[in-house]
Amino acid sequence: MSWTDDIHEELHEMEAQGLRRRLRTVDLLGGMRASVENKDCILFCTNNYLGLADHPHVLERSQKALFRYGASAQASRLVSGHLPIHQQLEEKTAAFKGSEACLAFPTGYMANLAAVSALVDEKDVILCDRLNHASLIDACRMSKAKFMVYEHLNLEDLKAQLEKTAKYRRRLVVTDGLFSMDGDLVPLLKLMELAHEYDALVMVDDAHGTGVLGPTGQGIIHHFPLKHFPAVVVGTYSKAIGSMGGFVCGSQLFIEYLLNKARTFIYTTGLPPSVCGASLGALEVMEQETSRVDKLWDNAKKIRVGLKALGYDIPRGAGPILPVMVGENEEALRMSKRLLEEGILIVAIRPPTVPKGTARLRLSVSAAHTDEDIVKLLDAFKKL
Repeated sequence: MSWTDDIHEELHEMEAQGLRRRLRTVDLLGGMRASVENKDCILFCTNNYLGLADHPHVLERSQKALFRYGASAQASRLVSGHLPIHQQLEEKTAAFKGSEACLAFPTGYMANLAAVSALVDEKDVILCDRLNHASLIDACRMSKAKFMVYEHLNLEDLKAQLEKTAKYRRRLVVTDGLFSMDGDLVPLLKLMELAHEYDALVMVDDAHGTGVLGPTGQGIIHHFPLKHFPAVVVGTYSKAIGSMGGFVCGSQLFIEYLLNKARTFIYTTGLPPSVCGASLGALEVMEQETSRVDKLWDNAKKIRVGLKALGYDIPRGAGPILPVMVGENEEALRMSKRLLEEGILIVAIRPPTVPKGTARLRLSVSAAHTDEDIVKLLDAFKKL
């Protein structure tokens, strides 16, 4: 059997199990509107939590940067691609997150790979939450450190593993802040106290918390009354900030070290200037229009209450990520198709993104959703 026959057979097996994925063109129409398969619909599966991706000020800042610097940074930042706007973005991000310093990356995936590989090596051990994002898990596996997994949000399991790993030079606990598939939140206050007790470092991926958690959207560190703080916080410009890229926040010393160690920073072209401009514009809007965070949480509460009243299985949570649990892959796909017929776009999430038997519709809420959008969403689910 040839290698192409192997691939064909594997794709056929994916199809039979309801796991084959295909690209679907989504023509954005502004706000939460889009056209999909010639059907106008409302987006309820976007990470544009604050509705900033097409905000006039964000677009203006992006356009100005494009015409000032051109379409590309033209080189890696350690060669000739470090532009003034990169420095402005990193300083603005550090101030927003309450950190000493920041380093920006083309993607959040690259930021996670960089941070983990800089913190640990073969002399160290990583303790990783079972349901962490794929980019965190890949970073752990590639780091050369001993890789151990603790059960999801189970601090007793984490404690047991910390007790067994005292021989290592460095112990690093890595966790998502707001988990992207279940929408639950790490108990960071208790986790930080536990890590402090065992002299372990903590790294938090705040991708879904930046712009969402904390009184003004500064993220998970501002959501809890912490006495001890993570060594490193990773985040993204690609979700609530409505732009593109990732960042690592930490001490000035660590960011300087990262600059010299991170292969995903050293060997890649810097973020495009227009993208930096968009991110700067979004951070400025977030400072000026703090009510967007309140609107986001208000919308999420209305939808959560409404779906539960209709009898849907929504795991415990409070943020803008609402998984509607289905179970079987085929049923999740069927429900997603029916919702699109009603003018609602929510995709079916299936293994390996989530565990087998837990296929779901992952609904994400935005501050840009109107009351009319929410009524239409609940009506569509009622028809199901």
